[in-house]
Amino acid sequence: MKKNHLFIGLIIVALAFYYAFKNVSLEELGAALRSVHYIYLLPSLFFVALTFLFRAMRWRYLVRSVKDVRTAHLFSPLMVGFMGNILPARAGEFIRAYLLGKREDISFSASFATIFVERLMDMLMFLVLLVGVLFFSADTFSQGASGGNHRLMGYMIKFGWISFIGSIGIFSFSVLLQYKNEWAIKIVEFCTRPLPEKWRDKVFGMVHSFTDGLKILKDPRAFGASLLLSMLVWAAAILVYYPLVFAFGLENQLPVMISVLIVSLTVGIFISLFPTPGFLGAFQAACVVALHEIFGVSKAVAASFGIVAWLVAMGFVIVVGLMFVVKDNISFSELAASRDHAG
Repeated sequence: MKKNHLFIGLIIVALAFYYAFKNVSLEELGAALRSVHYIYLLPSLFFVALTFLFRAMRWRYLVRSVKDVRTAHLFSPLMVGFMGNILPARAGEFIRAYLLGKREDISFSASFATIFVERLMDMLMFLVLLVGVLFFSADTFSQGASGGNHRLMGYMIKFGWISFIGSIGIFSFSVLLQYKNEWAIKIVEFCTRPLPEKWRDKVFGMVHSFTDGLKILKDPRAFGASLLLSMLVWAAAILVYYPLVFAFGLENQLPVMISVLIVSLTVGIFISLFPTPGFLGAFQAACVVALHEIFGVSKAVAASFGIVAWLVAMGFVIVVGLMFVVKDNISFSELAASRDHAG
């Protein structure tokens, strides 16, 4: 199964790279990369670091419903987990939950539940931004005569609706687990009836542990603080791209904040739909769609923007993640086997 995940991921990477770099010569790509004002990467790196600071602060509120853990103690599993996304099938979330559980003596299911709530909050912020862009900047997608931007806008709307409906369903069941636990358990009983007893017992054990990790839903102050920090996470994540627009000298060619918003949202959609190792390929293709297809930036510049933006974001994650791997004496075999430990 792991080999299948890797194989599928590599196919998606190859297809994404083909789309992103098709009809782009090495000379054009090299010229675009040589023209970059790399000094602007410093503020971009600052915003990447700020994103993870806010993520760690938010995670503390989410974990506090299970155990009070200092923010400083959450950086290691957070950064190593995000670094783990270079493994197939987005293993980083499992790694985060496993490392936190091992370090703080928390069950894997309860630990994973906090990450689950975190993802719901990220999806909420994403949907708010997507609605805002589509509502206030719909004319941006009306440029060009081919109608391609109209189709892209339609795809974004469909993705938003599917994400919204899925998020509402998941959030409703999570609330049910906290406030009407017996109803939620009956739903689980009904859904697991066809399974063997051994598997049903395992599912029920996970649901009970998962419920512990969702206790933040009963703490309005902590939940509100987490939402506020989610806003800060996304604000910092969006601002990562702002200096890059100036690095590529595009500030006079683009409506800066709208383009930055659309790039960040397009990247969010692509890395959600195409789970490639380390977001490779999907990230670059998203930048080409946002900058080239929507705003008419040359494809070579858009592709090079995707390369530099990916190196800034993932470079920071990999370097800091490796530092914590060495500091905490974490083996790579342990990271790779984290899914097995999850059970």
